Amino acid sequence: MKITEVKTYLVEALRQNWLFVKVSTDNGLVGWGEASVEGQEKAVEASIHLLAERSVIGEDPRNVEKIWRKMYHHGFWKGGFIYMSAISGIDIAIWDLLGKYYNVPAYMLMGGLVRDKVRTYTHAANPETAGKWVEMGFAGVKTGAPPEKLDETLCQVRKAIGDDKLLMADNHGRMPAASAIKLIKTAAKYNLFFFEEPIPPENPMEYKRLREDLGGVPLAAGERLFSRFDFRELIENQLVDYVQPDICHCGGISEIRRIASYAEVYHIGFAPHNPNGPVATAASIQVALSTQNFAILEFSRLLYDYEDIYSMDLKPRDGYIQAPVKPGLGIEIDESKLDKYPYRNIQYRPLFNPDGSVAEI
Repeated sequence: MKITEVKTYLVEALRQNWLFVKVSTDNGLVGWGEASVEGQEKAVEASIHLLAERSVIGEDPRNVEKIWRKMYHHGFWKGGFIYMSAISGIDIAIWDLLGKYYNVPAYMLMGGLVRDKVRTYTHAANPETAGKWVEMGFAGVKTGAPPEKLDETLCQVRKAIGDDKLLMADNHGRMPAASAIKLIKTAAKYNLFFFEEPIPPENPMEYKRLREDLGGVPLAAGERLFSRFDFRELIENQLVDYVQPDICHCGGISEIRRIASYAEVYHIGFAPHNPNGPVATAASIQVALSTQNFAILEFSRLLYDYEDIYSMDLKPRDGYIQAPVKPGLGIEIDESKLDKYPYRNIQYRPLFNPDGSVAEI
């Protein structure tokens, strides 16, 4: 069995464009991957085709580790979200293809199930939607309210969902440690499951200041780190309670499993970042089902607006998504429907401080 073709599809999905990857073989099997990156999907798409030509076409997909190593090492330049996202999309598709080849769910190739279902949460900007989402079946919600509104928002959302549901806050790395400490202390009274990315990702050791001052507030980070090497300082210094690699950005299924295993050595939980499309979600579910230190999976409700392009039940029940039983990732993409959602140039809205200086988005 040899890989004969790697194709890409850009699909507009309101706040971003999903980037799907289709890997085909000479025996007719097809695998689907995803490499969605907000605002940089064209660059990732170009990198995917370069990697396919250089390291993937003609290879036996059963040698998934060899293919990953070729993609990662033969480029000389390593890391970064463009390159690692391109690797991710191809790697996910190969794991999907392998499951279909052996006629088992992908998690069976990862050692099988360590759990029967995957706990999941979604995003809520206000208490009205928060209550709706937990009633729909999510285990909890996360809010990314700006710092000046975070206390009020968390108070309202906590009242809306009750004390028995999980509540998380995401600061998107908007501020330095001293300001983040004050913000987290204010938020702590709402019994947070974790506080996500309180500070920017460039200097992981800055989390040490938070650790020393915050006591028992659980911290989560890692969505903007792109390999196990990037996670080293966070993990080995035990600076967070949950690592959050994104399967679309960190090197795919092959690398996210290594990151999770690395974190387990230090008793750090694994809570994948996943505001992505249906293929990335299906792939994250497969990994979560076979990973001991998995804690909870992020989930985008946008998926429910695009159910015509994929075939998989992704609705949570009582806080969990059940283990799929179909081969591969358990999902198929309907190529005939993708043209309904053509690529659209979507960029983040620029933000500025009151004095006009550039602010973190």
